[in-house]
Amino acid sequence: MKRRTPFVALYGFCLCLGLAASVRAQEVKLDAPQTRMTTVSAVRARSAPQVSATEVARLKLGTVLKATARSAEETEIGGKRDYWYLVSLPSGQSAWVFGGLTTPFDAARREEIVRRIIDERLKVEGMSFDDGVDFYNFVSGALAEAKDTNAKAEFELLRLLALGRAVSPIPYAERERAPYAQWYKAHEAEIVYSEPSGQWLLRSELFWNLERKYRATPTAERIAWEGAENPLPGECEGDEVCYFLYLNDTQGKYLSLYPNGAHASEVLKNFEQALASTEVESTLKSTSRDKYLIEQRDALKQALTQLRSTVAKTSAAEKAPVLRLLERLSAAAR
Repeated sequence: MKRRTPFVALYGFCLCLGLAASVRAQEVKLDAPQTRMTTVSAVRARSAPQVSATEVARLKLGTVLKATARSAEETEIGGKRDYWYLVSLPSGQSAWVFGGLTTPFDAARREEIVRRIIDERLKVEGMSFDDGVDFYNFVSGALAEAKDTNAKAEFELLRLLALGRAVSPIPYAERERAPYAQWYKAHEAEIVYSEPSGQWLLRSELFWNLERKYRATPTAERIAWEGAENPLPGECEGDEVCYFLYLNDTQGKYLSLYPNGAHASEVLKNFEQALASTEVESTLKSTSRDKYLIEQRDALKQALTQLRSTVAKTSAAEKAPVLRLLERLSAAAR
Protein backbone atom coordinates (compact mmCIF):
# COMPACT_ATOMS: atom_id res chain seq x y z
CA MET A 1 0.00 0.00 0.00
CA LYS A 2 1.32 3.43 -0.91
CA ARG A 3 1.82 5.81 2.00
CA ARG A 4 0.34 9.28 1.71
CA THR A 5 2.96 11.97 1.38
CA PRO A 6 3.05 14.76 4.00
CA PHE A 7 1.80 17.15 1.30
CA VAL A 8 -1.33 15.04 0.60
CA ALA A 9 -2.08 14.66 4.32
CA LEU A 10 -1.62 18.37 4.89
CA TYR A 11 -3.84 19.19 1.89
CA GLY A 12 -6.64 16.96 3.28
CA PHE A 13 -6.31 18.58 6.71
CA CYS A 14 -6.50 22.07 5.19
CA LEU A 15 -9.50 21.07 3.07
CA CYS A 16 -11.39 19.94 6.19
CA LEU A 17 -10.52 23.18 7.95
CA GLY A 18 -11.73 25.09 4.91
CA LEU A 19 -15.06 23.30 4.88
CA ALA A 20 -15.53 23.88 8.61
CA ALA A 21 -14.70 27.57 8.19
CA SER A 22 -17.16 27.79 5.28
CA VAL A 23 -19.97 26.36 7.44
CA ARG A 24 -19.09 28.77 10.28
CA ALA A 25 -19.22 31.66 7.83
CA GLN A 26 -22.79 30.68 6.92
CA GLU A 27 -23.84 30.50 10.59
CA VAL A 28 -25.69 33.29 12.42
CA LYS A 29 -26.04 32.81 16.17
CA LEU A 30 -29.57 33.29 17.48
CA ASP A 31 -30.09 35.82 20.27
CA ALA A 32 -31.77 33.06 22.26
CA PRO A 33 -32.35 29.36 21.54
CA GLN A 34 -35.56 28.64 19.58
CA THR A 35 -37.71 25.54 19.97
CA ARG A 36 -39.02 24.12 16.69
CA MET A 37 -41.10 21.09 15.72
CA THR A 38 -40.85 19.07 12.50
CA THR A 39 -44.03 19.31 10.38
CA VAL A 40 -43.41 16.38 7.99
CA SER A 41 -42.03 12.86 8.22
CA ALA A 42 -38.43 11.80 7.51
CA VAL A 43 -36.91 15.28 7.84
CA ARG A 44 -33.24 15.02 6.88
CA ALA A 45 -30.80 16.47 9.40
CA ARG A 46 -27.52 17.34 7.66
CA SER A 47 -23.94 18.13 8.55
CA ALA A 48 -24.11 21.55 6.85
CA PRO A 49 -26.88 23.96 5.74
CA GLN A 50 -27.22 22.61 2.20
CA VAL A 51 -29.01 19.68 0.54
CA SER A 52 -25.73 18.21 -0.70
CA ALA A 53 -24.34 17.86 2.84
CA THR A 54 -24.07 14.48 4.54
CA GLU A 55 -27.26 13.17 6.09
CA VAL A 56 -26.85 12.77 9.83
CA ALA A 57 -30.32 11.51 10.75
CA ARG A 58 -33.97 11.38 9.67
CA LEU A 59 -36.50 12.86 12.06
CA LYS A 60 -40.07 11.77 12.68
CA LEU A 61 -43.07 14.06 12.36
CA GLY A 62 -43.46 16.12 15.56
CA THR A 63 -39.83 15.91 16.70
CA VAL A 64 -39.06 18.85 19.02
CA LEU A 65 -35.69 20.50 18.40
CA LYS A 66 -33.69 23.29 20.03
CA ALA A 67 -32.14 25.69 17.48
CA THR A 68 -29.10 27.78 18.42
CA ALA A 69 -28.14 29.26 15.05
CA ARG A 70 -29.40 29.73 11.51
CA SER A 71 -27.90 30.09 8.06
CA ALA A 72 -26.94 33.58 6.93
CA GLU A 73 -29.24 33.42 3.92
CA GLU A 74 -32.58 31.84 3.11
CA THR A 75 -32.83 28.90 0.71
CA GLU A 76 -35.73 27.78 -1.47
CA ILE A 77 -36.49 24.05 -1.34
CA GLY A 78 -39.65 22.41 -2.66
CA GLY A 79 -41.37 25.75 -3.13
CA LYS A 80 -40.64 26.86 0.46
CA ARG A 81 -38.20 29.62 1.31
CA ASP A 82 -36.60 29.61 4.77
CA TYR A 83 -33.36 29.48 6.74
CA TRP A 84 -31.51 26.36 7.77
CA TYR A 85 -31.30 25.91 11.55
CA LEU A 86 -28.52 24.38 13.60
CA VAL A 87 -30.31 22.16 16.11
CA SER A 88 -29.65 19.68 18.88
CA LEU A 89 -31.00 16.27 17.87
CA PRO A 90 -32.64 13.85 20.34
CA SER A 91 -29.42 11.80 20.10
CA GLY A 92 -27.40 14.76 21.40
CA GLN A 93 -25.73 15.46 18.06
CA SER A 94 -25.84 18.84 16.36
CA ALA A 95 -27.06 19.08 12.78
CA TRP A 96 -28.78 21.38 10.31
CA VAL A 97 -32.45 21.13 9.31
CA PHE A 98 -34.32 23.18 6.73
CA GLY A 99 -36.71 25.59 8.47
CA GLY A 100 -39.46 25.07 5.89
CA LEU A 101 -39.95 21.56 7.32
CA THR A 102 -40.36 22.85 10.88
CA THR A 103 -42.46 25.38 12.77
CA PRO A 104 -41.80 27.45 15.92
CA PHE A 105 -42.99 25.48 18.93
CA ASP A 106 -44.28 26.62 22.31
CA ALA A 107 -45.20 23.92 24.82
CA ALA A 108 -47.98 26.15 26.18
CA ARG A 109 -49.60 26.10 22.73
CA ARG A 110 -48.87 22.44 21.95
CA GLU A 111 -52.46 21.42 21.20
CA GLU A 112 -53.03 24.35 18.82
CA ILE A 113 -49.74 23.75 16.97
CA VAL A 114 -50.26 19.99 16.73
CA ARG A 115 -53.81 20.48 15.43
CA ARG A 116 -52.53 22.83 12.71
CA ILE A 117 -49.86 20.33 11.63
CA ILE A 118 -52.44 17.53 11.48
CA ASP A 119 -54.81 19.64 9.37
CA GLU A 120 -51.99 20.33 6.91
CA ARG A 121 -50.95 16.68 6.72
CA LEU A 122 -54.55 15.60 6.02
CA LYS A 123 -54.42 17.70 2.84
CA VAL A 124 -51.49 15.67 1.50
CA GLU A 125 -52.43 13.17 -1.22
CA GLY A 126 -50.49 10.04 -2.03
CA MET A 127 -48.84 9.60 1.38
CA SER A 128 -46.42 6.65 1.54
CA PHE A 129 -47.02 3.78 3.95
CA ASP A 130 -44.10 4.81 6.21
CA ASP A 131 -45.23 8.44 6.27
CA GLY A 132 -48.82 7.34 6.94
CA VAL A 133 -47.78 5.22 9.93
CA ASP A 134 -45.63 8.09 11.24
CA PHE A 135 -48.61 10.43 10.86
CA TYR A 136 -50.91 7.97 12.67
CA ASN A 137 -48.43 7.68 15.55
CA PHE A 138 -48.16 11.48 15.76
CA VAL A 139 -51.96 11.86 16.03
CA SER A 140 -52.15 9.02 18.55
CA GLY A 141 -49.58 10.86 20.68
CA ALA A 142 -51.66 14.03 20.50
CA LEU A 143 -54.75 12.07 21.56
CA ALA A 144 -52.89 10.70 24.59
CA GLU A 145 -52.06 14.28 25.67
CA ALA A 146 -55.55 15.74 25.09
CA LYS A 147 -56.91 17.23 28.31
CA ASP A 148 -60.62 18.05 27.90
CA THR A 149 -63.44 15.93 26.49
CA ASN A 150 -63.92 17.91 23.28
CA ALA A 151 -60.20 17.79 22.50
CA LYS A 152 -60.29 14.02 23.00
CA ALA A 153 -63.28 13.82 20.64
CA GLU A 154 -61.45 15.82 17.99
CA PHE A 155 -58.22 13.85 18.23
CA GLU A 156 -60.06 10.51 18.20
CA LEU A 157 -61.66 11.61 14.94
CA LEU A 158 -58.30 12.75 13.58
CA ARG A 159 -56.82 9.38 14.58
CA LEU A 160 -59.41 7.65 12.40
CA LEU A 161 -58.63 9.93 9.46
CA ALA A 162 -54.90 9.32 9.95
CA LEU A 163 -55.57 5.57 10.00
CA GLY A 164 -57.21 5.92 6.60
CA ARG A 165 -54.08 7.61 5.25
CA ALA A 166 -51.81 4.91 6.69
CA VAL A 167 -53.75 1.93 5.33
CA SER A 168 -54.41 3.38 1.87
CA PRO A 169 -51.03 2.43 0.27
CA ILE A 170 -51.15 -1.23 1.41
CA PRO A 171 -51.49 -3.58 -1.62
CA TYR A 172 -54.27 -6.06 -0.88
CA ALA A 173 -52.25 -9.07 -2.04
CA GLU A 174 -49.30 -8.08 0.18
CA ARG A 175 -51.22 -7.16 3.33
CA GLU A 176 -49.79 -10.10 5.30
CA ARG A 177 -46.22 -9.59 4.15
CA ALA A 178 -43.51 -7.23 5.40
CA PRO A 179 -43.59 -4.31 5.93
CA TYR A 180 -47.40 -4.28 6.13
CA ALA A 181 -48.26 -7.46 8.08
CA GLN A 182 -47.86 -6.16 11.62
CA TRP A 183 -49.78 -2.98 10.91
CA TYR A 184 -52.52 -4.83 9.05
CA LYS A 185 -53.01 -7.31 11.89
CA ALA A 186 -53.20 -4.52 14.46
CA HIS A 187 -55.92 -2.64 12.54
CA GLU A 188 -57.70 -5.39 10.59
CA ALA A 189 -60.93 -4.94 12.57
CA GLU A 190 -61.12 -1.23 11.68
CA ILE A 191 -60.80 -1.51 7.91
CA VAL A 192 -62.49 -3.20 4.96
CA TYR A 193 -61.35 -3.71 1.38
CA SER A 194 -63.68 -2.64 -1.42
CA GLU A 195 -62.94 -4.74 -4.50
CA PRO A 196 -64.85 -2.59 -7.03
CA SER A 197 -62.84 0.52 -6.16
CA GLY A 198 -59.67 -1.38 -5.25
CA GLN A 199 -59.12 0.51 -2.01
CA TRP A 200 -59.07 0.13 1.74
CA LEU A 201 -61.89 1.88 3.59
CA LEU A 202 -62.53 2.63 7.23
CA ARG A 203 -65.54 0.82 8.67
CA SER A 204 -68.31 3.40 8.95
CA GLU A 205 -69.48 2.13 12.33
CA LEU A 206 -66.26 3.55 13.79
CA PHE A 207 -67.54 7.06 13.05
CA TRP A 208 -71.09 6.42 14.24
CA ASN A 209 -69.86 4.81 17.47
CA LEU A 210 -67.53 7.76 18.02
CA GLU A 211 -70.35 10.25 17.39
CA ARG A 212 -72.48 8.45 19.97
CA LYS A 213 -69.63 8.52 22.48
CA TYR A 214 -69.09 12.29 22.10
CA ARG A 215 -72.61 13.44 21.21
CA ALA A 216 -72.58 16.10 23.92
CA THR A 217 -69.49 17.81 22.46
CA PRO A 218 -69.17 20.46 19.71
CA THR A 219 -67.13 17.97 17.66
CA ALA A 220 -69.95 15.41 17.44
CA GLU A 221 -71.51 16.85 14.28
CA ARG A 222 -68.17 16.92 12.50
CA ILE A 223 -67.71 13.26 13.40
CA ALA A 224 -71.17 12.48 11.98
CA TRP A 225 -70.39 14.27 8.73
CA GLU A 226 -67.10 12.41 8.35
CA GLY A 227 -69.10 9.22 8.86
CA ALA A 228 -71.57 10.30 6.18
CA GLU A 229 -68.74 11.04 3.75
CA ASN A 230 -66.86 7.83 4.49
CA PRO A 231 -67.32 5.53 1.44
CA LEU A 232 -69.08 2.20 1.86
CA PRO A 233 -67.67 -0.92 0.19
CA GLY A 234 -69.27 -2.03 -3.05
CA GLU A 235 -70.46 -0.22 -6.18
CA CYS A 236 -73.90 0.88 -7.43
CA GLU A 237 -72.69 0.90 -11.07
CA GLY A 238 -75.35 3.31 -12.30
CA ASP A 239 -78.21 1.73 -10.33
CA GLU A 240 -80.22 4.77 -9.17
CA VAL A 241 -82.16 2.84 -6.55
CA CYS A 242 -78.91 1.54 -5.11
CA TYR A 243 -77.57 5.11 -5.05
CA PHE A 244 -80.62 6.36 -3.13
CA LEU A 245 -80.28 3.54 -0.57
CA TYR A 246 -76.57 4.35 -0.28
CA LEU A 247 -77.38 8.02 0.27
CA ASN A 248 -79.93 7.14 2.92
CA ASP A 249 -77.40 4.96 4.77
CA THR A 250 -74.78 7.72 4.80
CA GLN A 251 -76.00 11.31 4.52
CA GLY A 252 -79.48 10.25 5.64
CA LYS A 253 -77.99 9.05 8.90
CA TYR A 254 -76.26 12.42 9.37
CA LEU A 255 -79.54 14.27 8.68
CA SER A 256 -81.44 12.12 11.17
CA LEU A 257 -78.94 13.11 13.87
CA TYR A 258 -78.50 16.75 12.84
CA PRO A 259 -81.67 17.80 10.94
CA ASN A 260 -80.60 21.45 11.15
CA GLY A 261 -76.88 20.85 10.96
CA ALA A 262 -74.33 22.71 8.87
CA HIS A 263 -74.73 20.25 5.97
CA ALA A 264 -78.53 19.82 6.10
CA SER A 265 -79.21 21.91 2.99
CA GLU A 266 -76.55 20.05 1.01
CA VAL A 267 -78.00 16.68 2.01
CA LEU A 268 -81.55 17.70 1.10
CA LYS A 269 -80.42 18.82 -2.36
CA ASN A 270 -78.75 15.45 -2.87
CA PHE A 271 -81.95 13.67 -1.84
CA GLU A 272 -84.05 15.84 -4.14
CA GLN A 273 -81.89 14.77 -7.07
CA ALA A 274 -81.92 11.10 -6.06
CA LEU A 275 -85.70 10.98 -5.51
CA ALA A 276 -86.42 12.55 -8.90
CA SER A 277 -85.04 9.40 -10.55
CA THR A 278 -87.53 7.61 -12.80
CA GLU A 279 -85.90 4.34 -11.77
CA VAL A 280 -86.87 4.86 -8.14
CA GLU A 281 -90.52 5.43 -9.07
CA SER A 282 -90.66 2.53 -11.56
CA THR A 283 -89.19 0.17 -8.96
CA LEU A 284 -91.91 1.13 -6.49
CA LYS A 285 -94.60 0.51 -9.12
CA SER A 286 -93.11 -2.75 -10.32
CA THR A 287 -95.09 -5.97 -9.84
CA SER A 288 -92.19 -8.22 -10.80
CA ARG A 289 -91.68 -11.38 -8.71
CA ASP A 290 -87.94 -11.36 -9.31
CA LYS A 291 -86.31 -11.95 -5.91
CA TYR A 292 -83.76 -9.15 -6.27
CA LEU A 293 -86.42 -6.62 -7.34
CA ILE A 294 -88.69 -7.64 -4.47
CA GLU A 295 -85.86 -7.14 -1.97
CA GLN A 296 -84.92 -3.82 -3.56
CA ARG A 297 -88.54 -2.62 -3.52
CA ASP A 298 -88.97 -3.54 0.14
CA ALA A 299 -85.72 -1.80 1.08
CA LEU A 300 -86.78 1.25 -0.90
CA LYS A 301 -90.17 1.50 0.85
CA GLN A 302 -88.54 1.19 4.25
CA ALA A 303 -85.93 3.84 3.41
CA LEU A 304 -88.57 6.27 2.11
CA THR A 305 -90.60 5.93 5.32
CA GLN A 306 -87.46 6.55 7.34
CA LEU A 307 -86.47 9.55 5.23
CA ARG A 308 -89.94 11.12 5.51
CA SER A 309 -89.62 11.04 9.30
CA THR A 310 -86.12 12.54 9.11
CA VAL A 311 -87.01 15.36 6.70
CA ALA A 312 -89.98 16.36 8.85
CA LYS A 313 -87.52 17.40 11.59
CA THR A 314 -85.54 19.89 9.50
CA SER A 315 -86.37 23.55 9.02
CA ALA A 316 -84.11 24.04 5.99
CA ALA A 317 -85.72 25.73 2.96
CA GLU A 318 -84.76 22.73 0.79
CA LYS A 319 -87.20 20.59 2.77
CA ALA A 320 -90.33 21.40 0.69
CA PRO A 321 -89.37 19.85 -2.69
CA VAL A 322 -88.10 16.71 -0.96
CA LEU A 323 -91.41 16.28 0.88
CA ARG A 324 -93.34 16.71 -2.37
CA LEU A 325 -91.27 13.99 -4.03
CA LEU A 326 -91.76 11.71 -1.03
CA GLU A 327 -95.53 12.18 -1.25
CA ARG A 328 -95.50 11.32 -4.96
CA LEU A 329 -93.41 8.21 -4.36
CA SER A 330 -95.59 7.19 -1.46
CA ALA A 331 -98.60 7.25 -3.80
CA ALA A 332 -96.70 5.21 -6.38
CA ALA A 333 -95.91 2.55 -3.77
CA ARG A 334 -99.59 1.90 -2.91
